[in-house]
Amino acid sequence: MKNARPSQKPIDGAFAVESLAGGPWRWLDAADASFRKCGLPWFDRERRYRRLPQAPAWTIRPEVDRLANFPTGAQIRFRTNSAKLAVRVRLFGRAEYAQLAPVAQCGIDCYLGPQGSQRYVCSAKFHYDDEAYESQLFENQDESAKEVTLYLPLYQGIHSLEIGLAPDAAIEPFSGFASDKKVVIYGTSIVHGAGASRPGMAYPNQLSRQLPIEFVSLAFSGNAQGEPELARLAAEIDDPALLVLDYEGNTPSTERLGETLPAFIEIYRESHPLTPILVVSQIRMGREAFVPLFDMERRRRLTLQQDIVQRLRDVGDSQVFFLSGEDMLGEDYGECSADSVHPSDLGYARMRDCLLPVFASLLEPILR
Repeated sequence: MKNARPSQKPIDGAFAVESLAGGPWRWLDAADASFRKCGLPWFDRERRYRRLPQAPAWTIRPEVDRLANFPTGAQIRFRTNSAKLAVRVRLFGRAEYAQLAPVAQCGIDCYLGPQGSQRYVCSAKFHYDDEAYESQLFENQDESAKEVTLYLPLYQGIHSLEIGLAPDAAIEPFSGFASDKKVVIYGTSIVHGAGASRPGMAYPNQLSRQLPIEFVSLAFSGNAQGEPELARLAAEIDDPALLVLDYEGNTPSTERLGETLPAFIEIYRESHPLTPILVVSQIRMGREAFVPLFDMERRRRLTLQQDIVQRLRDVGDSQVFFLSGEDMLGEDYGECSADSVHPSDLGYARMRDCLLPVFASLLEPILR
């Protein structure tokens, strides 16, 4: 399988199509209506691969604004009978983070198969220094209709995305989910996918292959501090099936978490009084085995969140729930870490396995 040369850059907005094997190609803009954009609630209005509106009604911190350009959790879905598939991508920049795999930062994962039975095919190939690339994702497939899911980069913005097909291939819309509602997850770098080897391994993306519903990842690495502006923006997302709050790790202090969590829920409840809300406490991190203070503080925050949820339930909010993250990674939690803080692919898979039955139970009235 031949891919774009590592040094290849667009010239006057064009790419060398002959760099891909098995030409010729038919190129389509992924922004077109034939392609379902999942995880990008404002795309239809703004046509940007961005997870928040370009000009929010509420002022957000500059770092949150920057991170909103990274389309973690976003997917392109469609059906085609094409025997081959490629992508042509223009990024905001190159892979910037030395501790993260370039393919996780800037790459695109391709899965084939119907919802619930998707199988990984390939990740886009490029040089870590590229700000634009072409890459062939598969070739020599049969010409039967295929469900395609493309997972977008976790840590780099996209200016444009084109999808290359065989010239005579048909393109059809994604067949759809069991519900038009959405799961919205607000959280830290762990929700964002830091430590994952490629986009499809972030835990919201893993869960999205198991549950027939759209996921929206409002993850902001190092910057999910539970501010009211984000609660209001989350509340703007139409038809929520479930709101997940997994942002403990970014709060400056336990006391601050005790202030922001009930306030976030109260703001969200103004727009969505009956939507289930799941509060998830932090997973155990490898460093806890050697620094008892970290373990003690995490347990303190766990109890705090559990108590907040119970108080809300005691005053009548029966649709707010708590899930401890303490045992998600198992007894060998240190082996599930990429850097003693963020999960590896193994860690994200264990999180998926723990979260899946809880999500399925809360979504059961919608998906049954």
